[in-house]
Amino acid sequence: MFDRWFSETVAGCYIADFERIFFNRFPIRNGLQVAVQAGMGGWLKPSGTWLCNVRDFYMEAGVWAWADESVDILLMPHTLECSGAPHITLAEAYRVLKPEGRIVLTGFNPYSLWGYSKWFDGRLLPAKKHCLPLPTLKENAKALGFEIAFGQFMVYVPPFEHERLLRLCRFMEAAGNRWWPHAAAVYGLVLHKHVAGMHILPEYEQALQDEREMILGMARIKNRTG
Repeated sequence: MFDRWFSETVAGCYIADFERIFFNRFPIRNGLQVAVQAGMGGWLKPSGTWLCNVRDFYMEAGVWAWADESVDILLMPHTLECSGAPHITLAEAYRVLKPEGRIVLTGFNPYSLWGYSKWFDGRLLPAKKHCLPLPTLKENAKALGFEIAFGQFMVYVPPFEHERLLRLCRFMEAAGNRWWPHAAAVYGLVLHKHVAGMHILPEYEQALQDEREMILGMARIKNRTG
């Protein structure tokens, strides 16, 4: 239901423009990757090469049917706060990601001007209590084993409902990014599931499956403690 706010309100469309630019910075690297978008199928305009929740399937965020280590890249536009259980959803995302997989996500900053607006009532947008502060999200991600690969803040104008007011305050985007970045309405984050070991390069993975089998023995890695 939150999808409509991004496509049918002036404020939602304003934020959606920034987020589309952010997500487009991270395209699929090759045609062999399994890419899944979890939620928000309308305003983000997912690529036809992506599997997209609601458009191609329906799955609750906290209980995904994907097999362990089956997905290369996850697009999660506000998926954590929309799920109602962000910690469980993040853990599920880690489970389904392949080693060296990544998550590209966005979330509302509860400590911004937008976070204190009337929209975060659980009807137009997720309830504020479900919006994770960025430091909390980073701590949870690192606890699961993710590495922070990239981060970006977006949208510093006040939460106006009129297009003219948003245009008049557009100068605040550059000023906010320079002087008060942590007060942005939205943050974007790229999480990397780095796993020590050997991984077949994507360009050779299909060739190995089609032409011949390869038998590998796993070596024991002795840690510093013995």
